[in-house]
Amino acid sequence: MAAGETGLDLEQHLAGCSPCRNLWGELEANRHALRAMGLAAVPAPASPIRPALPWWKWSSAAAALILSAAGAWFASRPPKPPQIVSVDVNVTGVIQKEVPVVKAEIPDRIPDMIPVADPEPLQVKMLTPDPDVVIYWLVE
Repeated sequence: MAAGETGLDLEQHLAGCSPCRNLWGELEANRHALRAMGLAAVPAPASPIRPALPWWKWSSAAAALILSAAGAWFASRPPKPPQIVSVDVNVTGVIQKEVPVVKAEIPDRIPDMIPVADPEPLQVKMLTPDPDVVIYWLVE
């Protein structure tokens, strides 16, 4: 049934069923409340207006970006090459002198080295990019 009309079957059911009677009472209360509102305009909820960001937030973000870019550029520059200094020396005179020749005796054969008992082989450890792989060379 609609618009407040009730039939005999509905009235008999509502008389015997308390849950349906409670629901019917709530529906009737809602219907009366809606009729009382009529065509009154419901005001729209106030939507918060996002305030504009202050100028200092934008300028600090721009300054941080510029400083980061300058730091990255400065860090990526190659190191300066060593400076070559030229020295002018005024030579006032050259002294001509004979350089003595020193003669040393050269042995006919190299003396035997003193043998070392059971020398350990030379170990060369090579690291690779993979930390689980290490290469060892044993040089005898």
